[in-house]
Amino acid sequence: YDIAVIDEIQMIQDEQRGDAWTRALLGLKCREIHICGALNAKEILFDIIEDCGDELEFKEYKRNIPLEIEYKAFSYKDAQVGDALVVFSKKRVLKLASHYSNLGIKSSLIYGDLPPEVRRKQYEQFVNKESEILITTDAIGMGVNLPIRRIVFMNMKKFDGNEIRYLTSQEVKQI
Repeated sequence: YDIAVIDEIQMIQDEQRGDAWTRALLGLKCREIHICGALNAKEILFDIIEDCGDELEFKEYKRNIPLEIEYKAFSYKDAQVGDALVVFSKKRVLKLASHYSNLGIKSSLIYGDLPPEVRRKQYEQFVNKESEILITTDAIGMGVNLPIRRIVFMNMKKFDGNEIRYLTSQEVKQI
């Protein structure tokens, strides 16, 4: 390949999934690799590139549209067309989907172990407005761009494989 693009590189520091990202990065056979991600992965990425003896050009981009926080409490009945409701388990995604289905609200569902073709169909339904809301885990933060009007975190804690902990600011920004 001439050019490859890797998105969400901060996952390289993740204890559960970092080795997969490292293998992907080191296994690319390209003249040029563009890596996109949060600044908290910068140092480890620099170390990897230096160890490989490769050249690096670093560019930092700023968000054009500021993130805004709503300070009012969210109620299930407050879901609006274009909302993404974020939870941290498949079980919770399915439970919320059932709740909204019973109210006649069609939702698209995204979670980690959803087969790629099903995930793609769910994205398409949301983009084409065939569903009103998106109910998802943090899998939505893995390099997907969707026309989401508002992100609602239904939890601020997640199980990271070792413990239940609060989300980091980088995780919130990524999602």
